[in-house]
Amino acid sequence: MRCGSTWLYQVLRCHPDVQLAECKELDFFFMRKMLRHDLHWYEAQFEPANGAEPKPVRGEISPLYARLKQWQVNRIASLLPGVRIILTLRHPIERVWSQALYEFGHRSHRDVRRVGPAEFLRQVERPRSQLSSDYYRTIKIWSNAFGRDALHINFFEELRDDPDSYLNSVLERIGASVPCALSETFRKKKVWATNSLVAHERDIPEIVRWYIADKLLEPTERLNELLEGRVSAWVEEMRNIRGKTRLSWQIFGEFNRLLLSIPERSAYEAFHALLDTKLWLRWRHFEKLHGARENLAGDDLQPHSFY
Repeated sequence: MRCGSTWLYQVLRCHPDVQLAECKELDFFFMRKMLRHDLHWYEAQFEPANGAEPKPVRGEISPLYARLKQWQVNRIASLLPGVRIILTLRHPIERVWSQALYEFGHRSHRDVRRVGPAEFLRQVERPRSQLSSDYYRTIKIWSNAFGRDALHINFFEELRDDPDSYLNSVLERIGASVPCALSETFRKKKVWATNSLVAHERDIPEIVRWYIADKLLEPTERLNELLEGRVSAWVEEMRNIRGKTRLSWQIFGEFNRLLLSIPERSAYEAFHALLDTKLWLRWRHFEKLHGARENLAGDDLQPHSFY
């Protein structure tokens, strides 16, 4: 989330080898849409128009899949074992701040200049923000299910600084023809960028920057080990920021973490406990309709190069 996925979606839709779903974020697997639709509906989202031959690469772009649990991703792997996964990572502080501005300024239509530090800290503590920020967790879950070679990990900075290389690395990974030259429109275009969605600019407050660094430093250190030093610069910067702590920040941060954020966190966990039960039962229903596990990817749902 907030890592250029809408730009990538629009670019890939122009490639002759790629068939993306008409809806950019299907959010089908283990989300509420799965309660309303079945696997036939899902497969139909990738059918070419006017009875044309299917394109060799078909897929969807759904950033919320980064939040799924291990048991959920394992079941996706049992259905579509040949999936290739594209994961774009962004500097953790930049990504969290972009999401916070998006939540307040775009989704809630608020003037972000009037949002206080306490509200931003609660946004950082929200489970949906935490799950999207823990890159190490996401990589481990999807690697455990599909194997590490199934994941292609690249960086938002590359998309921003060298979009041609970024795009061609994705195309090569998913099996589409390369090289592909970007048009000048896409090379310069920012899609769904925060500054185009939020009416007012807002610099990140020092306490919020420190709080994000303090919260995400250890997961980022684990990520750096996993990626063999590829995000060392992130780790060093976050260590420097956390080292500039103030006692008042620590007190306020603990107050936010232990008291202010508990009601929403509890509500989120209760809601998702119920939703996960419904989704598990729905998957069992799919298994009964489409046969045993080894037959789920059989005649009814042919495996494609989804990503």
